Amino acid sequence: MGKHRLGRDDARGPRLFGRSRRDDLFERSFRSCRQCGADVYVLADDCRDCGSRFEYSVG
Repeated sequence: MGKHRLGRDDARGPRLFGRSRRDDLFERSFRSCRQCGADVYVLADDCRDCGSRFEYSVG
C-alpha cells in the first residue's frame, strides 16, 4: 500500500470539516419542554405531552 492508508475511522468515508459521526443537526432540532421535560421540535407551537405553548426567542 502507499504512504496514505485509511485509518479505522476513515474506512467509512472521508471526514469533512472535522465533524463527529453523530447527527448534530438532528440533536439540535429538539428542545426540552419547560413544564414536563419532553423533547419538542424547535419549530413546534406547543408540547404534545402537556399542551404548554412556546414562545420563540431570537438570539
